[in-house]
Formats: sequence, structure tokens, C-alpha cells
Amino acid sequence: MSRREPGAIRHVVVAGLMGAGKTSVGRALAARLGWAVHDSDAALLDGSGWTARDIQTRLGTESLHEAEAEDLFAALAEPGPSVICPAASVVENGAARTALGGPGIVVIWLRGSPAVLARRFTSSGHRPIYGADPKGVASAQAAIRYPLFSSLATITLDVDERTVDELVEQALRGLETISTRRRRR
Repeated sequence: MSRREPGAIRHVVVAGLMGAGKTSVGRALAARLGWAVHDSDAALLDGSGWTARDIQTRLGTESLHEAEAEDLFAALAEPGPSVICPAASVVENGAARTALGGPGIVVIWLRGSPAVLARRFTSSGHRPIYGADPKGVASAQAAIRYPLFSSLATITLDVDERTVDELVEQALRGLETISTRRRRR
């Protein structure tokens, strides 16, 4: 299979909690596939001139999550192929979960331990701030969101102690397996 044509896959969605590496893995995966990449953080900034942190600070967390869900819907409506890196919050939106289960969509869940993710929370100024206890925030979000990610994931990759290149190689192997299965149908 050509890296550019993984079967009937229209969109690959790289999902996970904040700090899991969605943008890094998504960009590298898109480059390997020769596909477009759509990153929620970049799209929010391009569309509004505000980072996710700015939106949360100025308009509130609920408004941020609504904007993130709308961005996902817009990305999924594009003809593809593309790699989409949505905000973690979208997994709590029922309509977004339904959309992520649609035809031609593969969800890759980047699963990380709360301790590892918490160390990454403050690595970028665009990320929302959720209190002084990053590990507690990551643990609380994991308790709510991990079962939801698990229900959607076609491919699950553990990010702890793995490089972006290793994760991309695992993702490509998973996509190859999915494409092979779909071609046999």
C-alpha cells in the first residue's frame, strides 16, 4: 500500500488528553502520508486571533469547548484525506463522538499517564490553564475522558517513554492493518 492511500480512510483523527502529543504526532503522520493536517489549536488561532488559553480566559471554558467542537465538525466535513488533531474536550461532546464514529474515520488515541501529561501541560503558552495541580487535572480528565476515548479508538498508542517517530511508525502499521482489512471486505 502506498502511504498516500490507506484504503477507504478519509480522515485520521489523533486524539488524546492535553499534552499527549496530538500536534507533534499528527503533523509527522500527515507528512508521512502526504496528507493535509488540521490542528485545532492552530485553527482556533487562525479563525479568532486567540489561543485556546485566550478563549478560555476571555469567554470561559464552556465557550472554548464549543469552539473546539465546532472546529472538529468543520474539519470532518472537509473531503480529505487529512489528519485531524482535535482538542481533548471534544470527546465529552456527544455529537462529536457520533461524528468520530462515522465512515472513513480512524481514531488514534494517544494514551498517556497523568504524570507524564502533567509535565507537558505547561510546555506551551497556548494551552488553557486548569489550576495549580497539573497532575490532579490530568488524573481528573483521564477518569472522565479515557473511557470515552477508549470507546472511539481504532488504534491506541501509549505515549509514555515513546518518541514521536516511534508513535508514527506504530500508527502507520495500524493504518496498514485497517486498510488491508477494509480492502478484503
